[in-house]
Amino acid sequence: MAGLLAWAADVVGGGGGRSDVEDDPDSIPLIFTPEQLTYVRELDSKSAALNRSIQDLRLRLPPPDISQRLPDLHARSLASNNALALQLNSHSSTKQQAQLREIRLQEENAEYQNAILDSEIKIQEKLQEADLLRSKLKEMDLIEQNLKVELE
Repeated sequence: MAGLLAWAADVVGGGGGRSDVEDDPDSIPLIFTPEQLTYVRELDSKSAALNRSIQDLRLRLPPPDISQRLPDLHARSLASNNALALQLNSHSSTKQQAQLREIRLQEENAEYQNAILDSEIKIQEKLQEADLLRSKLKEMDLIEQNLKVELE
């Protein structure tokens, strides 16, 4: 972590490899607009703020061997990590069980839907059969009435 912060400080600081371009007789003077100058000043202030933040962070870094000097803290963090891993594993198994239950329920629902469709088809067949029987009954009633009329 300290190496990463040192690298970031070098990158933000520009590496210190600047040379004074103003002293070079072959250099072309740069002319900035007022907006560009304010933008450069803003960037300089942000750079200074970042440098201060990096220095503050470097001061707050603990020594690299602090975990060896605090074995109780190290042991507690290991125990906490193990407890979190167990909790995550139990949550994962519960989630897997819920997913399996959901799949099982979906399969059961599909079976019930098929049974309902089969029953509806049978009901339609029975209704058609009942209509056919009613029409035959009406036909037979007409025949009976005709026969009664003939007998009289």
